[in-house]
Amino acid sequence: LERKNAEKRERGRAAKGLLPDREEEKKEGDATSSKATTTKNQSNAKVVTKSIRQKLDQVTRDGIPFKYLSGIPTLRSSTHRVKYSLDHRQHNPKPKCNDGKLTNTTFLPAELCKEDTLTYSTDKYDFHSAVVDMLQRCDEELVGKFRTLHDGTTTTPKLDNFTVPVISLTRMCQKGKLQEAQEYLSDAAASDARFLDVFDSFVVEKVLPHFKERLRAAGAHEGDKPLTFYYQRPPTLRIQPGPSRAYVRAHNDAEYGHQNGELNFWLPLTSRRKTGVDLLCESKEGVGDYHPLKAEYGEVVSFHGTSCRHYVGANHSLWTRVSLDFRVGVEGFFDAQWQMAGTTNDHSRREVTL
Repeated sequence: LERKNAEKRERGRAAKGLLPDREEEKKEGDATSSKATTTKNQSNAKVVTKSIRQKLDQVTRDGIPFKYLSGIPTLRSSTHRVKYSLDHRQHNPKPKCNDGKLTNTTFLPAELCKEDTLTYSTDKYDFHSAVVDMLQRCDEELVGKFRTLHDGTTTTPKLDNFTVPVISLTRMCQKGKLQEAQEYLSDAAASDARFLDVFDSFVVEKVLPHFKERLRAAGAHEGDKPLTFYYQRPPTLRIQPGPSRAYVRAHNDAEYGHQNGELNFWLPLTSRRKTGVDLLCESKEGVGDYHPLKAEYGEVVSFHGTSCRHYVGANHSLWTRVSLDFRVGVEGFFDAQWQMAGTTNDHSRREVTL
């Protein structure tokens, strides 16, 4: 009876142009097998794609293998040490006037917060050779050294030819020597007489008079009345070797306890054309219009880094980017005694009245 019913069903399916049950089952089996094959191929393709991506992550766009695959991008001579999260920091500076009374504002005039470029003589203020001399006296295994030719002879030392040990850009939690290297370089910058002499002369003779003139032009200072400035000393030396994948995230300096009554000054000591790396900054707080500060050696750019976010991209080149930066606060807008709760730093300030 079952066989007759099965034959009846087959005839009915044939009349409708359908495949017999056995062939339908075979077709379903083939479809299942094909689907499994497709899934396996897709899985293999994902594995291959992941492998290719991993290989691409090991080289620059030009196919140059990354030397610095992990760690931070820059060895610097000073650093803020943040104790607490942003939620637990208090940024409420109260700058004082000469008479000790609190002022009603912390921001510099809007005109002063705009980017400004000042040129200077690299012969008179020879930062390049001063920093070269400093680095040549540093511990090679901790801070780095200048490249030599294949035969072992030394070329004329240039900062863009300086290399930093990978371990000195690696944090202690990853078995690196980052903190040790930063402290060593900080001590070197703070104790180098020639370097500090060039820097002090540059700030007092070039930067502060120009700053005072800008304040006068903005109506924030009267005539030749004495004005007190507080400048960071020593400046921060930053060494960013390549090829590297690491970059500096976008941030503003208010996150690290800097006040609205001070300006950032940035001096590149190497060519941006060689490394292809720039300091990018927004023109006003929160607008996000990041643009490069296209300064070269012999120029110093000021900007309001406390409010304007800024960052530095990864150095994919074979050259090293080196720069100096420092901050200057001004009387009536800056409180030299104030410090953000939740942070410490190894910056010191020198007070100068012009």
